[in-house]
Amino acid sequence: MRPLRWLTVVLTAATAVLLTTAGPAAAHAGGLVATDARSRVVTVTPAVPGLTVTAIEDGARLRLTNRTPGPVTVTGRPGVVAPGDTLTWADPSFTPEGKKIASGRTQDWTLTLDAGGTAVTVSGILIGERPPDPWPWWALAIVAAVAIPVIARRLHRGDLLLCAAGTVAMAASIGHVAGSTLAVESAPPLGTFLSAAGINLLAWPLILGGAVTTLRGRPAGLLAVCAGAALTAVFVFPDVTAFHRAVLPFAGPAVAERALVVLALGLGAGVAVAGASVLRTLAQRAEAVA
Repeated sequence: MRPLRWLTVVLTAATAVLLTTAGPAAAHAGGLVATDARSRVVTVTPAVPGLTVTAIEDGARLRLTNRTPGPVTVTGRPGVVAPGDTLTWADPSFTPEGKKIASGRTQDWTLTLDAGGTAVTVSGILIGERPPDPWPWWALAIVAAVAIPVIARRLHRGDLLLCAAGTVAMAASIGHVAGSTLAVESAPPLGTFLSAAGINLLAWPLILGGAVTTLRGRPAGLLAVCAGAALTAVFVFPDVTAFHRAVLPFAGPAVAERALVVLALGLGAGVAVAGASVLRTLAQRAEAVA
């Protein structure tokens, strides 16, 4: 089978696998999503020695730590938090997800606890944040996706450009997944990383192995680079919400997360699109030499 046909088969199969195995929730580590607000706890009244309630993950969840002598019950939730235990949970009443709060505006929320027979009120606040202008980020991603095929056609060794761009897309994808994982405080890091990586656990080795194979003089390695780049681009696509939302589930500056998504999406798509043309050129040169 010719390289062009191989590329078509590989990319089609890779995309089909991704679409059938990765749901929307898999795009965000720990199930966190980008929002336009933050939530935090303001007061716990009355103060009970040993009882703490804090907002984590920008308010997506609350964490209750019970170091009192007796059990604590969260009103409206089954189960009891025994002495020495910790409960982490999400609730529509306080989570920023799905809330439409104008930038600079606030919205109060409360919940009630029973601490050994004492009614305790937890008061918090949702704070609206200003979302970014998404169009510059979209423009950068599109420019990257278009530039790679255009430049590759003008280079004698377009395969080297695709290997380099694919490797950068891979690195950006790893940074994106790692940053998303570090933003999660309610689950073990390793399991969270593996879950968030998803099909990238196949894409990253494809890109790296394909690049090494190509550099060793075997053009077939470019097939793997293009397949891995396509998977990287498709998998990161749901996270373009980072271009539109103010508060991102990422352990670092929001601008860094948006830049990583631009690189993974734009370069990944560009490499996948350019692959057929570059492989065709390499095949024609090989036939001419023969």
